[in-house]
Amino acid sequence: MAEARVRDWLEEGLKELDGCQEELVELIARVVQVPAPSNDEGERGKLIASIMREYGFPHVQTDAVGNVLGFFPGEDPSKVIVSMAHMDTVFPRETDLTVRRDGNILAAPGVSDNTASVCQMLLVGRIFARHVPLPHPVILIANVGEEGLGDLKGARYFCDHVAEYDFGGFRLRPESLVFLNIDGGMDYIVNQGIGSRRLRVTYKGEGGHSWGAFGKSSAIHGMGSAIAKIAKIEVPKEPKTTYNVGVVQGGHSVNSIAQEAWMLIDMRSVSAEHLRRLEEEVRDILEWAARETDTTYEVEVVGDRPTGTLSPDSPLIRTLMELGKEHGIDYKLVPSSTDSNIPLAKGWPAVTMGFKRSENGHRTTEYLYIDSLVPGIKLLFECYGRLLYDL
Repeated sequence: MAEARVRDWLEEGLKELDGCQEELVELIARVVQVPAPSNDEGERGKLIASIMREYGFPHVQTDAVGNVLGFFPGEDPSKVIVSMAHMDTVFPRETDLTVRRDGNILAAPGVSDNTASVCQMLLVGRIFARHVPLPHPVILIANVGEEGLGDLKGARYFCDHVAEYDFGGFRLRPESLVFLNIDGGMDYIVNQGIGSRRLRVTYKGEGGHSWGAFGKSSAIHGMGSAIAKIAKIEVPKEPKTTYNVGVVQGGHSVNSIAQEAWMLIDMRSVSAEHLRRLEEEVRDILEWAARETDTTYEVEVVGDRPTGTLSPDSPLIRTLMELGKEHGIDYKLVPSSTDSNIPLAKGWPAVTMGFKRSENGHRTTEYLYIDSLVPGIKLLFECYGRLLYDL
């Protein structure tokens, strides 16, 4: 494609996006009001698929776990650009999703994390749809299961089944994939995946009346002993490694010795080896507590996110850092737990970036700054331009 044509196409797209603020706000409001808790995103997925078709995406499909994929054919399949923007939120289905607008503020649970990113991706896709074939194929994915116990289900499924997708006869090769995933804020690039292991641990004891059966084994006492010792585990600051007992439940009355109690444990590290050691120490403590309190216990792994790193010297990061400097953005490279964990763990080039500014993430008071949406979506479009045309 001639250089002048490339320039004209990009300038045309940027001009269109320059005036998209109200349309983008309306689209975000439309999507965010459809509930999408992790592992229950079907209703929102259907809406997003219909919007993709409405916008003229040439190939739209929903896979076995609920990811919604829009495919754009390209002239050179040696590189395929993939973007995942997760559609799930941390909020349960019954949450009030009323959208509130006040000046420069657009507020609703999940409005920024990650509904705005999905909608920015959709509007960029509408421009792509008018210019196929693109220089390289592009896949835009509104994926499921990024948050919490979703455990990166959507990203994991796509990456584990890459070769099985059929886009009108076009098949993917893992070595061709480059991931620009969309999530987070505008000042950093995630190039390192924080690994995590999450355990649901259930203790069981004999139970009984707190007076008449005093001395019988208590599930809560067993679990409490474990928690007290876990809280004293020493972990390194570098590589950063953390743990947390985030949920505890058990027993059924104040005057009953608990027969059952359970907890959720979260362990994280940027180092796979340190994460392995931490889990080993936690499991030793669980066993010790059961012996000491004459209880039994069971462990279920409910979360397993792998680690991975993309070198700061990689072509993908160099390209994005250079573009940022042109816009006065000095990107920081940071670790985080995002959809990029999965491709990074496979050794594939992947980053996660955000293209809006917001506050109060994961709270019902979440909101974004409306005036960040257009600069953000234009920057996203320019990122694609650099990757599509190797500029």
